[in-house]
Amino acid sequence: MHRHPFARFAVSARAWQWRRLGVGLLWLALALRGEAEERPPLRVMTDYWPPFRIEGQDGRIGGLDMDLLAELERRTGLRFEVQRAPWARGLAALQSGAADMMTGLARTPARAHYIDYLPQPYYACAPRLYGSQEVAPSIAHYDDLRGRTIGYVLESAYFEPFDSDTRLKKFGVSNEAQLLQMLSLGRLQLVIGTDCQVDYERRDPRLAERVVRTRFQPESRTDLYIGFSRQRPLVAERQLIEEALRQLLAEGWVQRAAGRYQPEAR
Repeated sequence: MHRHPFARFAVSARAWQWRRLGVGLLWLALALRGEAEERPPLRVMTDYWPPFRIEGQDGRIGGLDMDLLAELERRTGLRFEVQRAPWARGLAALQSGAADMMTGLARTPARAHYIDYLPQPYYACAPRLYGSQEVAPSIAHYDDLRGRTIGYVLESAYFEPFDSDTRLKKFGVSNEAQLLQMLSLGRLQLVIGTDCQVDYERRDPRLAERVVRTRFQPESRTDLYIGFSRQRPLVAERQLIEEALRQLLAEGWVQRAAGRYQPEAR
């Protein structure tokens, strides 16, 4: 196979760029690592959202986001202090500067006023609507949502026009577990969530029988980001995490880690 005369140079240049990035990351990590004992950990707000944040039997939070934070700690020398709170309260802490960062954030214009997002998402999900076996088949178009009570998580971003549609009858709760419980008990007609989370929960055959996808599904996806409070500028830490995350994505680390939480094929 004939190779372009500049191909070898392009490969070498790319390798040199990655080597330079690695050296810069190493120097920054060493500089911060020397202060690690004196520097307080970054405060990370979160809530349960399987498979990204899973409630453990010992009270510890597990899941993909916790794996990601642990790997970022290992590569950067930074420390994270994870605190669980309802999602809306976590966002409020980020807005006020009471917290440093969050994972699993959807990007919205309103949030961008107080959240400094890393430029590259680390995962993506799709917003999905679910209902009972009796109701779900009747939802074939967006307009079929009107008149139905639709459960959602407060301060969550799903898709437009749903998020801003004031004509819909929406009922907000603090987390997805409440949504699925209320739907399975018949207290809600429909719920909106993401395929990553709800389909993970529907691995339970009892829940899968009571919670099914509607015929209408939005043609959109939700990228997930790491974001920092604009009230607490952490320039060096942000740069370190951004470069480490870029390397993890280039290596395919995130996708491999996510594979541990994906439902087994049937």
